[in-house]
This record gives sequence, structure tokens and C-alpha cells, in this order.
Amino acid sequence: MSSPLSHPSATKDGYVIPARLWAWVGAPHSLAAILWLAVLITSAVFLYRAFEWLGSTPDAPPEHRRADGNSGHAQIDFGGQWLMGRMIATGNGRALYHRQRQWSVLREGFRDEAESPAQRNGPVFGRPSETVSHDADNLMVWFMGGEAGSSQDWKTVGGAVAAQLSQPLTGNPFVAAALEKHAIDSVSPKVVESVNKPSIGGPLYPPVHALFYAPLGFIDNPQHAYRVFQVLSLFVILVSGLGVKLLTKGRVWWSVATLCILYFPGTRGALDLGQNPALSLCILVWGWALTSRGYPVAGGMVWGLFAFKPVWAMAFFLVPLLMRNWRFCVAMVLTGAAFGAITLPLVGLESWFNWLEVGSSAAELYKVNDNWIHLSRDLHGIPRRILHDFSKPESERETQLANGLAWGLWAVVFGGTALIYFFRGDRTRATGLSAGLLFLGAYLTCYRFMYYDVLLAAVAVAVLLAEPRRFLRTGAFELAPRDLEPKIPNQRELVTSPGAQKAFGARMLGYVNSFPFTILMLLFLLENAFSGMALEATVGFGYFGTPSTGPGGGGTPRLKADTGVKYPLDTFLLLALWAWCAWRVLHGDEQREGEEARSVAVVHASSKVPS
Repeated sequence: MSSPLSHPSATKDGYVIPARLWAWVGAPHSLAAILWLAVLITSAVFLYRAFEWLGSTPDAPPEHRRADGNSGHAQIDFGGQWLMGRMIATGNGRALYHRQRQWSVLREGFRDEAESPAQRNGPVFGRPSETVSHDADNLMVWFMGGEAGSSQDWKTVGGAVAAQLSQPLTGNPFVAAALEKHAIDSVSPKVVESVNKPSIGGPLYPPVHALFYAPLGFIDNPQHAYRVFQVLSLFVILVSGLGVKLLTKGRVWWSVATLCILYFPGTRGALDLGQNPALSLCILVWGWALTSRGYPVAGGMVWGLFAFKPVWAMAFFLVPLLMRNWRFCVAMVLTGAAFGAITLPLVGLESWFNWLEVGSSAAELYKVNDNWIHLSRDLHGIPRRILHDFSKPESERETQLANGLAWGLWAVVFGGTALIYFFRGDRTRATGLSAGLLFLGAYLTCYRFMYYDVLLAAVAVAVLLAEPRRFLRTGAFELAPRDLEPKIPNQRELVTSPGAQKAFGARMLGYVNSFPFTILMLLFLLENAFSGMALEATVGFGYFGTPSTGPGGGGTPRLKADTGVKYPLDTFLLLALWAWCAWRVLHGDEQREGEEARSVAVVHASSKVPS
């Protein structure tokens, strides 16, 4: 047999292609460069997609092509946030939740000349059923609340204004004078008070959110502010990747962590909509990274920034509370209270009570609204999407069964997390199995959140997989197909016994990933592959059906499952991961690992002692 050197083109080291041309691929610095190149390419693609999202396409009808080319900034997700900051920037902080003032600020920012011809001029001739509205009007409809005063009071005021035109319309000055006198007399002080009373409503964000977004509010053009925030969100994701590296003590590279966050569910929604989960993620990651490195006060102060998103502050407060990290808890509460106090000179105390009123109204609407329920990812929405009859008016949808199941599911996760961690969790470790259980439980028991907020679950995954080698191991099993025993004869013959298995030779092996790694891969596939396939399935629950009592017939609750944003497959995957963590903690896996690590440390220490 000839050696590699006998090949006519072989080099001295035996390779046909010189090693200097390809050996650099396996070097650590080359791998790092390849990963960072992947980060840059992915970031550019995601940002380009976010900029083009909801853009006016060339094949769109001319009357629907916007003058500014894109309507992403005019959606409630970013439009509501910009409005909050704009109210502070324009000196309207004390009327933060007054709809009349909000409408005025929106009309100044969302100008008609940036809209499509259909929005500026109304429906196209021949299509009278087409519904088009100005951007500001759309936002006011989407916000919480309604206008103050009854419709009759507004008609009375409108009649008084129209009475000034009555003379040329009637042609009789005496009749016109009589109509004008009657209209003016009908505008009583009670009617004036009714229509001038502030209408409380608007976006659901608290005053601290308005304070944080005030810099964006100083940008007059909301579309320009939208672009700035999209770029800022991408930068914040990069900073979060660095925080994951710090949290995992360098076991997960910065580039790898950033790539995982980019492909995690919720990232594209955050970038496309200009929503804030990327900022919330950064707060979570860095607050806990500082704590894991021995700076609980600093970590608590970072988590205090959740004063701008109180639902997440209440949910994740469970983590330091059960870990009995009192310095973290105190720092978090005091920092949040300090931010609330800073808002008082700008918005006043009344705005905080107005926000509570808006939040209370939203909590009731959240139970019955079709769009909110199907776009949500919290536990409360799961029973309601199954049991609600969305063909009924919203006031008739909520039932005691749906409400009881919603709170029951929440109580199972919340109580299970608290009890298992309290009795079996390791409070000395900021990362690992029991910490991952705690973070997953805190995330899942958040009162209300939407599909793009799934991004915050990335912190729980990072905490759980802080030592990735433990979860990247695969289990192998042998695939050895054999004949049926006993073999069924096809003719009269003597059946021989199967031969013994050979000790050496080719074998077929199957491999099984660890459960957390499998869930992580499914989350990536769901967000970046399955969501675009638009797979759908519908199941009816006849047991809960209502009998026919009228011409319209009865109704049967139906569950429609799909791979898009309206079905919580990601919540089910994270629930499965939570259940796995709960079982492993109960099984004592983390305690055994701790005991093994301590015994190994003792052996190493004893081996260093001189005899």
C-alpha cells in the first residue's frame, strides 16, 4: 500500500492541500470570528426585515401606499409608547391619561401628509365599505377608555355650533334666530361640565414608562423615533448577550449568547413592532449577572428599573424573595419607589390613580377580548381560548368555569414552584437546576403578557444552562433489528435459533439529546421555521357545548391550534421545561451533584496536604 507521500501532489506533511491553507479553520480565534460574522449577518437581516415590516409594497394599490412608506410606527405597540414619552416632552405630563390631550398630541405628531391617499381622502369611489382612518384616530380607538359625556351631550353642543349656520340654510332670519336661541339655551352648565370632563384612558404603561421614553418623545417625527428604537433594541440585545456571558462565567461565549437571543421567540416581534421586551431582557440579565458575581445590591437596583413594567417586577420578585436575598429585595423596592417619586413633579399624584383606573379596565377587557386572548402567552389565557364562545358579545363571554380554571392553572405553577424550591431548592446557587425552576415559575406566573414577551424566558434558559456541558451530553442506545422470535415458517422446515450477537462489527446507534436542549431547539424551530408554515388544526369540545335555544342554534367551544402568533406553543414548551425542572429538583439531582462536587474538592485538598 502506498503512503500519502507517494501521491504526486502530496506535501511533506502528507496532505494534498497544504495544512497552512485550512488549519486556521479549527483555531479558536477563527471560530470566534466565524461566530461574530454570523451575529453581524443575522443582526443585519433582522434589522432589515424590521425596517421593511408593514412597508408599502410596490404591488399595493396606489391609494393604499403611504407617503412615508411604512406604518409600523402607527401601530399601537410603538405608537402608544411614543405618545407616553411625547406627553412628557410637550409638558402634558399632568394630563398623561386624559384622552382629549392625547388626541391633540397625536394629531400634531401623526400628520395627514404622511398617510396614504385613502386615509387622507376617505374610501375610494366604488368601495364604500372600505374602512380607513387617520393614524391618530386609529390609535385613540385602540387605546383604553372612551370619550367623556354622553352622545346626547355632544349632539347638543354640536347643534349649538351648527345653529350659527342656520340663517343661510333656512332663508328666514326669524326662524334662524329662534333655532340659535334654543340651541344656546340647551347648552346648560351640566352639559358643559359633562363634555369638558377629562376622559381617562390611553396606553397601559405607568408614568415611569413615560419618563423612560421621554427622550424618544423629544423626536417630533414618530417614524424617526421608531427607527431609533429599533436600532437601540438591537444594541440592547448585544448587551444582553454580554450579560449572559457574565452570568455563565464565560462558559457561554458572548457571540453564542447573542445568536441564541436573536433566534429566541419574541426577538423578531420586539424588533418589528418597536416593543420593549429587549429592554426588559437586558434588565433581567444584568441584574442577575451582578447578583451571581456577589453584588446583590447593584443587581437589585438594576431590577428596580422594572418600575416601567410593574407586571414583570411583581413576577420576578419571587426569585430573590424565595432565595431570601433580602439586600437584593430592599434595593429593588427602593429603586422602583425612587423612580416613582421622580415622576411626581412631572405627572402629579393624580396620574398614578388614573393609571390604576386604566389598568383595571384593561384587566377586565383582557378576560374577554378575542385579539388579546389569542395573542397572549400567560396561563390565564389558555382556558379562555378553549372555553370562550367568541361569537357572543364580549360582555357574555366570561364564565365561572373559565375563570376558575385560569386561576387554578396559575396556582398550580405558582404553588408548585414555591413549595418545591422552598423544601428542595439550593438557595446558595444563583444558577443551575433549582434557580432555573424558580425563574421559569416566575416567568409563567406573570399576570398578563403577550407573545413578544416570551423573549424574557431566555433568562430562565440561560440560568438553567449556565453549565452547558451538563446538558449537551447525548444518550446513546443501540438499534439492533432482529427477526421475530419464534420465526413464522412459510413452509415445512426446522426453525434454527438466532445466532449470537457479534462482539465486534458495525452497529446502529440512536442518540437522544438532553430534555432542556431539546426544548431550546424546538423553541428556535418554532420561531424561525414553523411559524412561517401556517399549520392549523381545530378541535371541538362537545361536552361543554350549549344546547340550541333559538334560531341560531347552540354553540360548541372550539380550540384552533396553529404555528403562528395566535397559539401558545412556546408556553406549552416552557411549561414542559418547568415540569422537568420540578421533577429533577424533587428527585434530588442538584443535591447529589453538590455532594459529589464537595467530595471531589475534599479529595483534591487532601492530595495537596504533605505527608
